[in-house]
Amino acid sequence: AVPPAVAPVAPPAPPPVVAAAPATHEPSGDEIMAQHRQQALATLASAGLSAKQGAWLYGDYINNADGITTAIACAQACVADTKCHHWNFKFDSQRCDLKAENGGVNEDIADWVTGDVPRPKKNDEI
Repeated sequence: AVPPAVAPVAPPAPPPVVAAAPATHEPSGDEIMAQHRQQALATLASAGLSAKQGAWLYGDYINNADGITTAIACAQACVADTKCHHWNFKFDSQRCDLKAENGGVNEDIADWVTGDVPRPKKNDEI
């Protein structure tokens, strides 16, 4: 007796090819900070206020000024206060510090922007 013919079985189909999702770039903390700094500097420049990366060190006058949440408001608060010579704004925590005449600037501090208000020096006053 001849066994019945068995139909050949096709091999299983290969799995479908799924295109990999394009790699998305997650910005680093430094990149995010740089983006926020550039945005703050551009906003200040558009308001006619001069600023740069960094923070004025020493010369503490008013630290963490109440109610000031933007770099522009921080700069304007310093302009309006005759005892203020420099200002610092930390954009990630929205902190504004007003500074007196003494001290110096550190331009390596990446998460702050700072500016100066030209005022007569104490020795220049009569």
